[in-house]
Amino acid sequence: MDGQKLSVLMEQFKPNYTKSELKLFNYIVENLESVMYNSLTELSERCIVGEATILRFCRKIGFNGYQEFKLAIAQELTMLRASLPDEDHFINRIKSNTLKAIGDTFDAIDEKQLEKAIDWIDNYDEIVVYGVGHSGLTALDLQSKLMRIGKNVQVVIDPHFQIMRSCSASERTLIIAISITGRTKDIVDSVGKAKENNAKVIAITSFVRSPLTKFSDIVLLTSGKENPLDGGSMVGKVSQLFVVDLLCTGFVMKDMEKAQHIKTVAAEAVTSKMY
Repeated sequence: MDGQKLSVLMEQFKPNYTKSELKLFNYIVENLESVMYNSLTELSERCIVGEATILRFCRKIGFNGYQEFKLAIAQELTMLRASLPDEDHFINRIKSNTLKAIGDTFDAIDEKQLEKAIDWIDNYDEIVVYGVGHSGLTALDLQSKLMRIGKNVQVVIDPHFQIMRSCSASERTLIIAISITGRTKDIVDSVGKAKENNAKVIAITSFVRSPLTKFSDIVLLTSGKENPLDGGSMVGKVSQLFVVDLLCTGFVMKDMEKAQHIKTVAAEAVTSKMY
């Protein structure tokens, strides 16, 4: 607050903490790096304290809520890293982080859930993909890949249009919702409305417990958790695109001959657009 270091700020309020808040404080101090990537529910489970305790702790030290508190963690860690000598070239760091994102997403994928998602994409004719911000770009990539192999989908990246589209959803509609945090209010509200109309929902997200997953029939986990200062990072994007490729490749393998034919026709049509 007002430029004050978070670690110092938390220490100043230590005499006023309840027993549960002190338990939370000790965990945060010892695990600052990982807390930055934890959802409210995840931190609650790791500390074995209630979500209300965490929110009360954040307000006690001067923050409006948990997300503002996490932003302060990210800012403090960024300043700390900037003060350390750069022992690794940024090119190597980006390469390492990208490969790790793919490897961690590979480990997180539930193959049965993935196969079920592929079957639903194959069987549903009314498929709508939701995403906002950088997740909206991933939604457009999914549309591009599926169109090239013969599956038409609608992508909606405007939050107002998403909620309107959900109003006309039905049991014949499959929603694919893409959100790293699973806490983007526009996505959650739109998916909730679609579920009221009996639509099926596939979530592509990095958090197994989130408002989005509560409305989802299938959850495909990515590893690309971002800190509040890194929205749209390469790690988050790569992990989403990896899952998109798994879905599209799995769809192709269900009818390789048909998919290859459509892909060839599409490639020829696109080629005609070039000089």
